[in-house]
Amino acid sequence: MRRLTTFFIVLAMIAGSAFSAVDSDGFHGPNLLKKNPNVELYVASTKGTPKYVSGILKEAIPKGMELQAAISFFEENKSAWRMIDPATELIERQLDYDQVGGRHLRLRQTYKQLPVIGGELIVHYNANDQLTTVNGTYLADLTVDVQPTITATSASATAKADMLDTFAPGQQSSIELVVFPWQGTDHLAWRIFLLSSTPMGRWEYLIDAHNGELIFKANRIMNVEAIGTGTGVMGNPRNHIDTDDNGSNFRMIDYTRRASNNIHGHNGQMASGSVIQTYIASSSLPGTVATDADNIWDNSLTQWPAVDGHVYSALMYDWMLAQFGRNSFDNNGSSMFTSVNYSAEGDNNAYWNGSQIVIWSWSTGWRSLAGCPDVIAHEWGHAVTETTSGLVYQLESGALNESFSDMIGSAFEFAHDTMDTPDWYMGENGVIGGNGFRSASNPHEFGDPDTYGTGDPYWFDVVGCTPQYTNDWCGVHTNSGVGNKWFFLLSDGGTHNGTVVTGIGVANAIKVAYQANAFYWNSNSDYHEAALATMSAADDLDPSGAWKIQVSKAWNACNVSVPGPSLAFSYPQGVPTTLQPNVTTTFEVLVSGAVGGTPVQGSGKLHYSIDGAPFTEVVMNEKSPNLYDAVLPATACGSIVHFYVSALEQSFGQYFDPTPTDPFTAHSATSVNTLLADSFETDLGWRVTGDAIA
Repeated sequence: MRRLTTFFIVLAMIAGSAFSAVDSDGFHGPNLLKKNPNVELYVASTKGTPKYVSGILKEAIPKGMELQAAISFFEENKSAWRMIDPATELIERQLDYDQVGGRHLRLRQTYKQLPVIGGELIVHYNANDQLTTVNGTYLADLTVDVQPTITATSASATAKADMLDTFAPGQQSSIELVVFPWQGTDHLAWRIFLLSSTPMGRWEYLIDAHNGELIFKANRIMNVEAIGTGTGVMGNPRNHIDTDDNGSNFRMIDYTRRASNNIHGHNGQMASGSVIQTYIASSSLPGTVATDADNIWDNSLTQWPAVDGHVYSALMYDWMLAQFGRNSFDNNGSSMFTSVNYSAEGDNNAYWNGSQIVIWSWSTGWRSLAGCPDVIAHEWGHAVTETTSGLVYQLESGALNESFSDMIGSAFEFAHDTMDTPDWYMGENGVIGGNGFRSASNPHEFGDPDTYGTGDPYWFDVVGCTPQYTNDWCGVHTNSGVGNKWFFLLSDGGTHNGTVVTGIGVANAIKVAYQANAFYWNSNSDYHEAALATMSAADDLDPSGAWKIQVSKAWNACNVSVPGPSLAFSYPQGVPTTLQPNVTTTFEVLVSGAVGGTPVQGSGKLHYSIDGAPFTEVVMNEKSPNLYDAVLPATACGSIVHFYVSALEQSFGQYFDPTPTDPFTAHSATSVNTLLADSFETDLGWRVTGDAIA
């Protein structure tokens, strides 16, 4: 017998360029994730970097070691993401714990110690201390000069001048130097937030730190659209309003959600200094705290919106705590402030402004939006999103932001059916004689899409769209219809575009959506990444897999393609890479169902090719249900064997692992020695003569 020795030297010379060793996919160095047998799902971004990876990626991660384990994982797989040094490029943003024992670590991307806008990865650990999923966006191949030529003061002045010219006077609340990849160019930019009170604004500006040009701006106040209203004068008395008596009058200040002041049995967990407080705003914010002499809040139209705003915000706190274990909108027990009757900017609107929710005054034919439980919950939903995934309010992430607020608004309304008749309309109490302004069950009713993509006549095409106020930040309120339809199908079930979905109930559906938003989505998640995340969330909450199947079906019904029922392959003893010459090699193959798939017993096959010959197919020996012995034939020393396995799923036919076009590879040899391996990331002293042709 002889040993097969591999000797790899890859040389390339391009004028003006450094050497680069890449694999067939264009990654720097080998992408180990693609052929890792423990990876069950691998989804790449349009730029080739992993966007969503799941499986049992690491075992036995002790609590408190999440960051170290994540950095170790990325170090082992940095070529897949085209990272240089994960330990310096990734910093911990926050570590969250869910209600089923999972831990979720959010990491921010940096470039030469500067934050990268849009760069965020999330690493997930299950209750068994396994690293199971990595998702998010890593922006590879950045090239930016990080030394600014424009000062922070100059950039702030540019932003303030623009805001004064186009909106209102603004005061700077924060400024930082960032790397901002935008529309194909990597910018060094000053990121500035400016606040104004009349009209209410919370503007984000990005000013190029090299030439001083305005790259991007957006008002980050999130609203429900200027077409809704609601009132407390709908014949629904409020018999329990938590107020404060200061000795001279009663005020809408609720202390009862504090952990130490649980006098009504709300089981609140608010901090000792936190309250739920409601203001009557008029033409300025936040306005004055709502007051009354006798604690009977029914003597004027001015008070009715305050009653519903106060009651629904308090119930929203209770519901979030009971449903998700979430202590206020930020999970830190912070105060919840509501202002009603705000008249400085117009009528029939509501928004979250970064510190409170604001309900506008109303015009003829409308009622105050404070009377809509779904609208109040919708705005608090924006607050939840801001303090979890941070979905950017533009393009698909903005549509998802809006949709989640509609989801939580609908779920809150259904959970409080004794206070308001629940339905799938948004803001139906607002329009006198109308049905509100959006529908989750039938988005087309209001001109919103129920199916992803331009095949739906109402879809707002975001390709090439530049987000701005005049196009609703590329249709965030329109394209939210797709997420709304998914949530309706997951809750109530139904047939859509030929796909039948069995509902899991609205209370369970919102748990899936919240789990995804709180722990899996990131600031730039689009619908496809969001859909994959909801499947992971369903796995977290329902280990039986029943919810995950319906999550998948509901997304596919809306034309957001995600994996359906399928098969997963694993190899208890590993996959052979070296074969002993002239003897057969046996390894185990375990076939299991994924996303509700059911393997057909006895259908497992091995496919192999020796030295480039056509593939031969053989039936594997089934030792026990769906556990097989795969036997590779005896081969001569020096042969190269390519192979893959397959099995049948009960409803969807044959599945392969890996794909027939990218099979496993094994060498027939007593051992394989690699004499040289050079990633070309460091200078090993190579000298090159001749040109690229030579």
